[in-house]
Amino acid sequence: MTPGARQAWRAVAATAGACLLVTLVGWAALVGPSPVLTGRGPVMSTETTSTPQAPVEELPDQEFGPAEQDADGIAARIGQAVGVALTVVVAVVMVLVVLLVGRRVVTLWRLRRRHEPPPSVDFETVETGDAQQVRRSMATDEREQLRVLLDGAPRNAIVACWHRFELQAVEAGLVRHAWETSSELALRLLERAEVDPVAVTRLLELYREARFSEHDLGEDAREAAVAALRRIQSGVVDR
Repeated sequence: MTPGARQAWRAVAATAGACLLVTLVGWAALVGPSPVLTGRGPVMSTETTSTPQAPVEELPDQEFGPAEQDADGIAARIGQAVGVALTVVVAVVMVLVVLLVGRRVVTLWRLRRRHEPPPSVDFETVETGDAQQVRRSMATDEREQLRVLLDGAPRNAIVACWHRFELQAVEAGLVRHAWETSSELALRLLERAEVDPVAVTRLLELYREARFSEHDLGEDAREAAVAALRRIQSGVVDR
């Protein structure tokens, strides 16, 4: 059960308990006190003892006048009116509580649906990009990659040169994984092409320096990048 559903059920249970309590209070007020609590108390025994008693003169039954009877009628009508009023109040409170709980449950359900992650669908990706296809893609882009490295400022040229490896990987059919960075994709391309690892490491260092450093890069950095790129490309052509 989700946290939103648990909160909804807790709200429903608390509301049901409150409704039951209000209903019992209203019912108790409507019924009135128990005769056990409002009776005249224990009745004294009327049996005579063995000792003879003098006869007691019996008094006539006391009769209530019209005023006392009217007072009893008014009290009864007031009690009935109070009971009806309490019943109406209890009914209104129960209706309001049910409406509020229903609204709360609907709101929680909508929020849960809104924040629910969409169902994931796994697609099986067929990756091509064998070694021969990778080397073919690199050889096709050889001149353009060298031209990019020789053009413009050294920093921008080195970064653009490395990015050509990423384009070659896509052209060769290599698929970039979700956990993989663009540089890792380029390294996977170069590893599959089986080129000089020393030249790859040197060009990667120059790329990171050009991409993330703040100091100026001169022509010496470009020349080092050109030398590393030529060694990589020669390994592709020789195979």
